[in-house]
Amino acid sequence: MTASIGIRAYQVTINKKGDRALTRFDSSELRVRVPEFVSGFVAKNAAVVQNTELERSWFFEPKDDDGQGNTKGYVQYGTYGFESNLVNNKTKEKNYRRKIDDVEEIPLFYEFWFPGVANFGLIAFQSFQGRSCISIVMAKMREAFEAVNPGYRLQYKKLLPNDVRGSLYYGAPVKRLRFIKRSAPSDITDRYLPNNSGGADFEVSLTARRRRSLGDLASIFETLNSSDGGLVVHDGIGFNEAVAEIKIGNAIRRVGVFGSNSDAGVIDLTDVIVKGPDGHPTFVSMAEQSDAILKDFHDILLGRSV
Repeated sequence: MTASIGIRAYQVTINKKGDRALTRFDSSELRVRVPEFVSGFVAKNAAVVQNTELERSWFFEPKDDDGQGNTKGYVQYGTYGFESNLVNNKTKEKNYRRKIDDVEEIPLFYEFWFPGVANFGLIAFQSFQGRSCISIVMAKMREAFEAVNPGYRLQYKKLLPNDVRGSLYYGAPVKRLRFIKRSAPSDITDRYLPNNSGGADFEVSLTARRRRSLGDLASIFETLNSSDGGLVVHDGIGFNEAVAEIKIGNAIRRVGVFGSNSDAGVIDLTDVIVKGPDGHPTFVSMAEQSDAILKDFHDILLGRSV
């Protein structure tokens, strides 16, 4: 199975504790303005940060940083605390015995963008096969911000929540809906390819006719996630993953509806990014997609037509 690559977008705001009104990022009452804080936070955490309780480690590896909070690069995110064998997936030959203090480290793309507006910024974080560093990084960021700006709170909000309520894509038209069964058993695939020996994923898709849609994203989420255990059965086959293709401006975006592989609520980039020899997305292809997605959200937040 191809490793799924997704991205989540967040809106960042600040406010005084006890006051719901948003505070401008350039407010003279702040000891450290938000863009400068973010650049400093990334620089400070370019060294390894350990979370011993969760047995996780991470650090920033910025690739593009203007010193004013607009920064993108990688969070090198790792897990440790257990032993395992690393073996060749074809020969089963053991290459290495992982030790308990070895870190399995993966590069996850990040982007912070402050697009000239006074009271919000945008963040994108990559996920890889469902793994994401957003919670651990943002908890540390919120703690650091509130330490240097006492009396203020830093908030971050998903722009595409798992249940879509409150999402900026709430009313987006769904052009195609794919139901997927990963590693389908032979009794299914043999109906179509009797001599198939390599295994396969099995899909059924619904595609809207030209200039029409299957409904908006919110209604699709509501219908499918109310099904029994997040499972759709068609012709006796249980599909445990669904992906909606929605139209945003002139672009088609894929959004996971349910299923562990699609990571519901994540924008799926698996088929549009370029992978390097290491099996991870290249920085250039991730940056291109992230820039476009954040621009979409920025335009929607400002009430522009996209």
